[in-house]
Amino acid sequence: MWKSLFAAQCNYQGDHLDSEAAPISRSAQQQHPPPLSPDTPSLFVDAALDQKNGVIGTGFIFKLGFQTVLASHCHHLPGAVSPIFAEGQALLQSLKWCIDSQLSPKFVFSDCLNLVSKVNSAWQDNSALSGLVSQIRLLFSNFPDASLQYLPRQFNMDAHVLAKEALRPREDS
Repeated sequence: MWKSLFAAQCNYQGDHLDSEAAPISRSAQQQHPPPLSPDTPSLFVDAALDQKNGVIGTGFIFKLGFQTVLASHCHHLPGAVSPIFAEGQALLQSLKWCIDSQLSPKFVFSDCLNLVSKVNSAWQDNSALSGLVSQIRLLFSNFPDASLQYLPRQFNMDAHVLAKEALRPREDS
């Protein structure tokens, strides 16, 4: 079944736009990735932000463990508001993509510690971000066995590269 899955993969050409969600203390950063069995279905998510052009690039990769890529997707979205909102949009879009693609992750990884903390807690207020977090939680209900976990950027580079690639201008053929 896994071999029959296919998703468009972006080719990274190397742009230099940056997306940082929030500074993370050295104590919160990990030097090693969390333990993950090679056959564990996992979703890796990231966003890149281009505030100058008002766009977000999202990248998500569905893997078995850390190595085996089963499917990937990158997407260009209008409306670059803030880094955490961009990361939230990426997470929301990745969960919709998993539902549409009939993929069921056991773990969902994001390198935005602030967002992971908000989604995993009972946090809410009257902000647009709170509404986005509520939408993410609702989509997570489609994956009752899945958990959202923080993963430092250094271990989430494949999704980061896809997110940056989504920001690249497309030539019409």
